[in-house]
Amino acid sequence: MNKTNLLLTSLLAFLFLGCTGKTPVVSSPRVTVPASQTVQTPQHVQSNVPSLGRPINAENERVPVYVPPKHRVEFKAGESYVRKKFKLPSALEESSGLIKVDNKLWTMNDSGGKPELYQIDERRGGIVKTFRVNNASNRDWEDIAYDDNYVYIGDFGNNRGNSKALKIYKIPRASLRSQKSARAEVIRFSYSDQKDFRSRPRKTNYDCEAMVAYHGKLYLFSKDWGDHKTRLYELSETAGKQVARYISTFNTQGMVTGASMNKELDILILTTYSSLLNVNLWVFKNFRGENFFSGDYKKLHLHNPLAGQIEGVTFTDNYKAYLSSEAFSKYIFSFDAALYSLDFSREFE
Repeated sequence: MNKTNLLLTSLLAFLFLGCTGKTPVVSSPRVTVPASQTVQTPQHVQSNVPSLGRPINAENERVPVYVPPKHRVEFKAGESYVRKKFKLPSALEESSGLIKVDNKLWTMNDSGGKPELYQIDERRGGIVKTFRVNNASNRDWEDIAYDDNYVYIGDFGNNRGNSKALKIYKIPRASLRSQKSARAEVIRFSYSDQKDFRSRPRKTNYDCEAMVAYHGKLYLFSKDWGDHKTRLYELSETAGKQVARYISTFNTQGMVTGASMNKELDILILTTYSSLLNVNLWVFKNFRGENFFSGDYKKLHLHNPLAGQIEGVTFTDNYKAYLSSEAFSKYIFSFDAALYSLDFSREFE
């Protein structure tokens, strides 16, 4: 066969195969796709193999990262919301008192703890820094407050009502920023209306776990085991021996364990708990002078009721605050030491 005939034969075979629509069979693995699934392939590529997506040009395109949707809470008017942020470290199981000052969050332990303050990581809950009060002891530290120049630590826990060693430690606010320890000035005090110093464990009305600094004075709120009210007292910020002046009484229907003052809005918040560890939060505003109970007040309506032994509170924004609880386990009750966030803007804004 000459070259011309060979060329004509090959051309006819090619035309025949093209007209029949058949293609040469190539042996290759086949992938079966269930009928219920839809597999998309780019339009410009014909394939019987499931597509894994478009090729990614690393220089020009970003790989999409899946972010799970957050659970959104619809805030309703007239309600406040509390959310647990994290469990506190075991070293802070007796957390009592809370302040956020100079954008740092501080707490301490109560009776029997070391005379130290602990800075908390607000995101993860770990201890960032430890600050020691050199000339102090922790008989029963219960609350902490601050003003423009000083931080005040209340060593005035008095469960039996017979203590004559009530005191407040006063340290420079600046020392928390730049030092690891400091010496404190000491305010020693008694109550102007206390005449009976007999021991009455968990029945006395002269226990105290709450304090604020406001307009150059210190204000204490009693924890009344007997009648579940609170009495307001005033002290000077000057170191030395003093008598706390009684101002007024308010029926909190529970035992007061913490206080914080928003000095921009003149709003006071008190934390309380009942004998069954039901937590209530009271807010006071539009008061006259130093009598915080003389204006408007409201018990917050918590969307999700809170139980436990809340011991500390500090404002973080206009109508927002942190709450701290100490660990508690007795009978059927068991609670972690934890930090909570509070938003009560929908009750006031």
